Amino acid sequence: MYYGSGFTDGSSDIPAHLGEHTTFDLSLGKAIGENLSIGVTALNLANRRFLLDNSETFGGTHYADPRQIYVQVRYRFHY
Repeated sequence: MYYGSGFTDGSSDIPAHLGEHTTFDLSLGKAIGENLSIGVTALNLANRRFLLDNSETFGGTHYADPRQIYVQVRYRFHY
């Protein structure tokens, strides 16, 4: 679980903060045999969308990434 209290809002002269946010990530893995393993990683499971940055720079406005799920298969070769 990750909690963010909100970055400084760069759009005005008066110091303010963006909204707080909480995300939940999960990673699981399992060894199958001596040389094979699998893993699953899920980021931002609740699929929450929140503003990360609205500064007036070349980078523009940034929002949190949507839910991402990764699957990994590893095989270890013996030479």
